[in-house]
Amino acid sequence: MNAPDEGAPQVEPLDTQARIVLRGWLGDAARLGIDPELLETLQDAYEKYLDQVLATEPDQREDPTPTLTAIGMALGEHLRRNSDADWRIVTDDQGRDLALASPDESSILFPVDPVAGHWAVQQREWVSGFVAAALDSFGEPQ
Repeated sequence: MNAPDEGAPQVEPLDTQARIVLRGWLGDAARLGIDPELLETLQDAYEKYLDQVLATEPDQREDPTPTLTAIGMALGEHLRRNSDADWRIVTDDQGRDLALASPDESSILFPVDPVAGHWAVQQREWVSGFVAAALDSFGEPQ
C-alpha cells in the first residue's frame, strides 16, 4: 500500500462551519449586485470596484480583500453551478481554504486567487475568458 503523497493537497468535504462561511461570502457578493447565475454581474462588480478604488486617493483606500474575496466566492459558485466541480476544504502548503475540486480531485481551484491575481495588475475584462478556461478544466455538470 502506498503512503499518501505528503506534498499533495488534502481535500475534504465542507463542514458546517465552512458552509456558514461560504454562505456569508455569497451574501456579501449579492450585496455587491452579483448573481452567480449571471456571469456579467461578476464582471460588472469587479470593474465597478476597480473603478471605485482607482478613483480613491491611495492613502484613503480600504483593504480590498473582503470585496475581492466575495467576488472570488461568487466566481467559484458560478463555476460550481456550471460544471461537475464542488466546494471542498483544501489544505495545501499555503494553508486551509475553500476551493472547488473536480470529483476525482485532479483539478482544484481556489477561486479568490485569480481575482486577486488580476486585481494586482488592474486587469479588466478577464472574467469571461477565465471562466471559459476554468469550465474546460472541469467536467460537465452532473
